Amino acid sequence: MNSKKNIILYNSVKRFRDGFELGCDNNDIKLTKVRTRYLAIHLKNGSPARFIYKNDDLDVDNAFNFIQMRGKEAHIPSLIALYCEYQGIGFNDVVNTHHTDNAYKISQMMMLWLSGLPIPETMILSNFSYEANREYIKDHLQFPLVLKKNGDRGEEVWKIKNIEELDKRMILTEIEKKEAIKGKTIDTAILQQCIPNTHDFRVTMFEGDVLGVIKRTSQDGFYNNWSKGALWEPSEISDEEKELSQKACDACGVDLGGVDFVRTKDGILFFEVNKTPQINVNYPEVIVKMLNDSYLV
Repeated sequence: MNSKKNIILYNSVKRFRDGFELGCDNNDIKLTKVRTRYLAIHLKNGSPARFIYKNDDLDVDNAFNFIQMRGKEAHIPSLIALYCEYQGIGFNDVVNTHHTDNAYKISQMMMLWLSGLPIPETMILSNFSYEANREYIKDHLQFPLVLKKNGDRGEEVWKIKNIEELDKRMILTEIEKKEAIKGKTIDTAILQQCIPNTHDFRVTMFEGDVLGVIKRTSQDGFYNNWSKGALWEPSEISDEEKELSQKACDACGVDLGGVDFVRTKDGILFFEVNKTPQINVNYPEVIVKMLNDSYLV
């Protein structure tokens, strides 16, 4: 840690910010002021998380992280709080770790990475932070890549071939920026390494038991979703894959989940733990029996 004490102040209104800055000056504390709409998070297996602010690294690990004013841009602050909680880094208000989107794929990338589970190289960001960190993104991510938002069944997922195509998807007009801020709709997305594959696996689990496994084979070379025309068939997974899938459910706080992963030469990579998986056989009856046997006797 630097010899000087450090605090990062996220967001906040001007009156609070001014008083906070004066307090830091009086106590020999280095203060870094951050607007989280311009912050991106870069996650890579086996490497430290990088928090990128206007194309530079933000040293979250060696500071106390004070989070204010979450309403307009609440998702990324909640991910910072989750990171700090898991890593034992100082932050305020445990409630900051909670967000309604924590049940979906964007937050799950942070949860899986924090648990040491393998994911595609991922950058979590907003439209605002894409534009603010465009040079870093261009230098560190390779095309083609995958852009995902919080849709399901393959919706709001796109294969992006180049930076120009990404610009069209991510850069807002000035009017759109004002509408997003006014409407408190600064949404997050993920940019992910594109993993070449012809199929993936969906493992439906409940409380540690595998209810079923299907292999989903793409018909268009990209989407493995049944709802996007992919073919599916019953399949099997190894004991190691089952163990990792259960760890993925645990990491994401999901009892009933559809764990999606792909096999690579270096092992599996997780795409998502879907908390409302499409049911292709009579799983509900099995779940009721499990609940009865475990909790209702």
